[in-house]
Amino acid sequence: YTTEQKSIPGYTFKEVQGSATGTFTDQSQTVTYVYTKDPVKPVAGGDVTARYVDTDGNVISDNVIQSGSIGDTYTTEQKSIPGYTFKEVQGSASGIFTDKTQTVTYVYTKDPVAGGSVTAKYVDTDGNVISDNVIQSGNIGDAYTTEQKSIPGYTFKEVQGSVSGTFTDQAQTVTYVYTKDPVAGGSVTAKYVDT
Repeated sequence: YTTEQKSIPGYTFKEVQGSATGTFTDQSQTVTYVYTKDPVKPVAGGDVTARYVDTDGNVISDNVIQSGSIGDTYTTEQKSIPGYTFKEVQGSASGIFTDKTQTVTYVYTKDPVAGGSVTAKYVDTDGNVISDNVIQSGNIGDAYTTEQKSIPGYTFKEVQGSVSGTFTDQAQTVTYVYTKDPVAGGSVTAKYVDT
């Protein structure tokens, strides 16, 4: 008899146990061909990108891109970013590489930073204060609005500065200028009398 070694896809021949060739006897005989499984070549999966953005979608830290083979596990990490507080993660923070690219987005809120005050001043055309200042405080980026006052005895003339805007790291002043209303004088009466 003669036995044959087979070519088996995905396997490599290692050894034969027993006689590959010989003669038949009155006993059963076994010939074993032993193979080792070929290592599976890894298939590259799609990249996993961790993005770090603020609530407006602005990038606040570099992306972290991971590569791996399909079926491998990945884990992304929440970063500590100065000036921001972590809010939420969109997507799977950890999982398995697939044949598709995947994105995990870490969303942060900007920490409030106190801005310079905004002072609304009310003066006459000579620069004399005619009403109390109105001072507003807020965080950088917050909106502010100042108001024109109605001041008895004065008529609004003009505003110097931005009536509304956003708080910055600098103090800001908005000046409302008024002209003094003319004051009617008393009347003079000439009397002519006979003595």
